[in-house]
Amino acid sequence: MQKSWQSPLLCTLVIVIWGSLYISGRLVLQQIPALLVLFIRYALSSGILLGVGYHTLHGHIAIARKDWGELLFVGVVGYYLSNAALFLGIQYSSASFASLINSLTPVVISGLAIALLGEKVTKLQGLSLLVAVLGAGIIIGKPTAGVTPLGMGICVFALFSWAYATIHLKKLTAIYDPLLVTGYGMAIAALLSLPTAWAFVRLTGDPVLFTDSLWAPLLYTCLVCTAFAHLLWNELLQKLPATYCASFYPLQPLTSMILGVAMLGEKMTPSLLLGAGCIVTAMVLNSLAARKATTSLTERQ
Repeated sequence: MQKSWQSPLLCTLVIVIWGSLYISGRLVLQQIPALLVLFIRYALSSGILLGVGYHTLHGHIAIARKDWGELLFVGVVGYYLSNAALFLGIQYSSASFASLINSLTPVVISGLAIALLGEKVTKLQGLSLLVAVLGAGIIIGKPTAGVTPLGMGICVFALFSWAYATIHLKKLTAIYDPLLVTGYGMAIAALLSLPTAWAFVRLTGDPVLFTDSLWAPLLYTCLVCTAFAHLLWNELLQKLPATYCASFYPLQPLTSMILGVAMLGEKMTPSLLLGAGCIVTAMVLNSLAARKATTSLTERQ
């Protein structure tokens, strides 16, 4: 039986890893265009996940015909379109703006989970979401410099497409092992990414450089931020409400800002400290809400 502290710890781990993606992605995008990065991420990750799945599930990796439509939606919209938009948003807008928009994910996921999955959000969880998003907004400050209407639209699309795909991921992981859902979804995205990456490079003329300094952030982006983090996220969705998992999302901009200070020499600002305080408060409120719900469920049993 999963201990009470494991769920928040694992949710925090996934979101912190995805927060670090803004830093590793920024380094990788200096040498490789966004859609080509997407293909490399998903081709490598899907091969690893499906190989592990075939071994651990003893070859039982078939997906029922009736569920392929749902899986195609996850692969196309969730993994391909959403993540392509995320990286294009970082490349053509700004990392801070993309991070701010992404911090609204818990609000969108919670709304969709309530409407489509019938999940309920307690007052304490709702307060946690509001405080967390407020903290994320304070951390980023005013991310208007260099943000074009196109970049803004791309970031908003990434937000809503991933939030909606998360609901479908929740449905699929209730039926199939998360290894299969993640692996097949990423394989679909890889197949779509290759021709579009080729066309993108041809149209934009962006250079493709594979230098020695690229390999460490690229492998981290592929293996840790993509294969490991997405698999763990889907396993958490299998066991926990989507609203609970989503409530940890505001940790992303906090992580990206802290790593920016530590690794890229960015400035530590009062807004960062104030926003961090809000997010820590939100995480405490969320943990209290989860503990209260667990206690209530135990008492009923």
